Amino acid sequence: MEMTEEQRQRAESNRLKALAKRKALAEAATGTNHDVWKLFKCRRISPSTLPVTKHPSDAEPSPIPQTNTPPLPEKFRTRLEICSPDSFFVVPEAIKGFPYPGEAPCLDKLGDCLSNVFLSHYTQNHGGGKACVYKLRDYDVVLRCLKNYQGIEIEEIPWGTLNVIGRLAYSSDEGRWMPCRPEHLSDEKVDEFLKKLPKTLLDALMPFQLEGVRFGLQRGGRCLIADEMGLGKTLQAIAIACCFMSEGPILVVCPAVLRFSWAEELERWLPFCLPADIHLVFGHKSNPVNLPRRPRVVVISYTMLHRLRKSILEQDWALLIVDESHHVRCTKKTSEPGEKETGDDALFKTGLRRLLLMIPVFLFLRASHLWLLFTYG
Repeated sequence: MEMTEEQRQRAESNRLKALAKRKALAEAATGTNHDVWKLFKCRRISPSTLPVTKHPSDAEPSPIPQTNTPPLPEKFRTRLEICSPDSFFVVPEAIKGFPYPGEAPCLDKLGDCLSNVFLSHYTQNHGGGKACVYKLRDYDVVLRCLKNYQGIEIEEIPWGTLNVIGRLAYSSDEGRWMPCRPEHLSDEKVDEFLKKLPKTLLDALMPFQLEGVRFGLQRGGRCLIADEMGLGKTLQAIAIACCFMSEGPILVVCPAVLRFSWAEELERWLPFCLPADIHLVFGHKSNPVNLPRRPRVVVISYTMLHRLRKSILEQDWALLIVDESHHVRCTKKTSEPGEKETGDDALFKTGLRRLLLMIPVFLFLRASHLWLLFTYG
């Protein structure tokens, strides 16, 4: 008996459903089908038929009483900082916990507060903001006006810094040197030292070199000589060292390749220094501690200074000369070579009164290296 078309379609539909069900069961058995709930059908439930249970925590919160807290007043800090030998700047800064009005409104307030003080000019501070510049002679007037103005905190210049800079500024205005620290020397004492220099050395000094020597002597042999190569930094250092050789031995720290150059220059410009008075350190055997007679000048490399630093630091030195002082490092990098190895700055922590640093100006130094030199120099 032949099947009708309707029966044939129904049979084909049942066969396809059976195949799909078998495939679904096989996938569920092997774990490949993670959506097992796909085989089930759930009855749709209307939200209105669900039971509603109320908990105490679901109660409406009680309204919080409104308090009329007054807003914090606008407030900012003014930082006073030296920017040149004869001037300082006033820069506004935000205070934590108080609303900051902004740079422009703060500068307007400072202008109103300091309207009686002559404003030199505006400049850019270290943070990139704008700052007001005033003359150092008006510092007391500026400080008094800021203290009388409400809503401004003041960060003053440290008294020690202000005292030294003020005296230096006075020396600059008067055209004469005024000692500011115990190791500084007066112009009369400097002239006395210059007259005692060997004639060949004094005649060899160019006018700018003589001015540099005078600058170093005025600071008591504690300064930084920065100039291009070949312009006589070594000659200036020898002239300054000659003035203090009567106080004790001189220690010269330099790269290893410059030890013989230093010995030759010392013998050339200091006729009273015999070869036996100049000692070069090459190793532990040539440590100046082992010598029966103490030399007048000791020349040592950075590497040997690092290795012999304990015995070297136990001795008293009238003057320390650090040639190529950019070799001094304040970091602890194991990859650096011996002459640049950290630990050389330990010599600066011995409280030496006279310290002479030399550096070529064309070298680019990091701020941390310059800070180390200026801190101990």
